Amino acid sequence: MNVTKISIYQLITLMTLFLLGSSIVLGLNLQAEENAWIINTGAAIIGVLLFFFYAYLLKRNEWPEFHKLLELAFGKILGKVVLLLYSIYFLYIAIRVLKDFIYFITQTFYYNIDHWIIAFVSVCLICYAAVLGLEAVARTSEILFVFTVLLITLIIFFSFLSGIMMGENIRPIIDLEILDLSNWVQYITFPYGEMVVFLVLFPFLNDHKRLMKHGWIAVVLSGVILITVSEIIIAILGAKVAALYTYPLVKAIEMIELLGIIQHLELLTAFAFIIVGFVKVSIFFISGAKGISYVFPILQEKFIIFLLGAMIFFGSFIIAKDLPEHLFIGLELVPYYLHIPFQFILPLLILLLTWMKGRKKQGKGV
Repeated sequence: MNVTKISIYQLITLMTLFLLGSSIVLGLNLQAEENAWIINTGAAIIGVLLFFFYAYLLKRNEWPEFHKLLELAFGKILGKVVLLLYSIYFLYIAIRVLKDFIYFITQTFYYNIDHWIIAFVSVCLICYAAVLGLEAVARTSEILFVFTVLLITLIIFFSFLSGIMMGENIRPIIDLEILDLSNWVQYITFPYGEMVVFLVLFPFLNDHKRLMKHGWIAVVLSGVILITVSEIIIAILGAKVAALYTYPLVKAIEMIELLGIIQHLELLTAFAFIIVGFVKVSIFFISGAKGISYVFPILQEKFIIFLLGAMIFFGSFIIAKDLPEHLFIGLELVPYYLHIPFQFILPLLILLLTWMKGRKKQGKGV
């Protein structure tokens, strides 16, 4: 992983594709029915605040690499322990996203294909990306970003043109009687809280000043896309019907037909998800592998990559026995027991500890 510097545009494309990730098919919060746009808007606003928080955490410490930030906060030994925990967390989420991808492909398009085939091909591609390094992935994201935006634009365009969208399906626009905020932890941790992984990537930006000025655009853009897609799904299927489907976007796009010629546009959703899924898993995998390489410097980077690649391949078969269990763990357990500690508690603790140590140095006149 020969990491060099990435540009602000590359970072924005990486973040946008990363945030769309599994969200474009799983994280549209359609269980909130007509209030989905409220939930998604509020989550995006919190996402912008989280972006500035993570960026500020590095800025106030002069943009150190993640492992140095942890050593600054916790000390050398404990810092490595926390780094190892974060690396395991990143790799575990990479497995979960890979599992999302496997279930999506096998349950919507290729019903008879074995899971291990998709997992093996995906892991090989991700390991290859990790060997090439973050800079190569960032350059690739520039192309994938344009392609993904084009695919989503086509989906939106044909949705309007086909005439299957019903305006009455999105009414009432606000229904406070059914507004349920009990899942607020899930709303803010997925996908926006997962930006904590960019604490590993932000230091490699070639112009940190531009990060504070323009980085938030990625969060807003991904939020607008998710809100738009969720409203289109509701307009096509209806709020209550859309909430019943595991992959409502695919079901909605299946209904698009224009002049008897343009149909089966659900293939576009497959291409889009393959792209954003690849970027998201790659970012988590590269970040986790970097952490492991700092904890165990004696091991060669390529050996670590292939070892971890084998681990996430086999891990994708043992984290859940079926889709309902996978979704229950990912949406009900992971947000409380993993996301909250790693996305909020530890970053806040890092901020507090580095602030206290900074005050001590000032007091000593250093």
